[in-house]
Amino acid sequence: MPDQEPTTQTPASSIEEQADPNAVPARPAPGPSQAAPLLMGVKLPIRVLLGRTQLCLRDIAQLGNGAVVELDCSPDDPVEIIVNGRVIAHGEVVVVSGNYGVRITKIGARQADQQTEIEASDLFSLSQKLR
Repeated sequence: MPDQEPTTQTPASSIEEQADPNAVPARPAPGPSQAAPLLMGVKLPIRVLLGRTQLCLRDIAQLGNGAVVELDCSPDDPVEIIVNGRVIAHGEVVVVSGNYGVRITKIGARQADQQTEIEASDLFSLSQKLR
């Protein structure tokens, strides 16, 4: 029998102990999150923006029942569907069984959201500089 060199294997537990304590633990491979089914049941408020206007405080104080506030859009203009302060889609107002609804015509792109955030941060930094 040929001479065999004795091999020493370090137990797995001692390998883990020798690892760099400042090392960042490896993340699991990307895949479906286990929390995703839980999150799908979360209800979020949705706002639909029909239009905008500006009024003086005096005019707002005089508003009462039956007052009409004119908006900056026509009835055929698309509306914005907003979730958590972000426009996620555009649509058109429809009437369904006597109730108002919104038919989604365009889902917002992620890139448009990022551009909006960039513009908002630019405006914020500009306002800080002006102070």
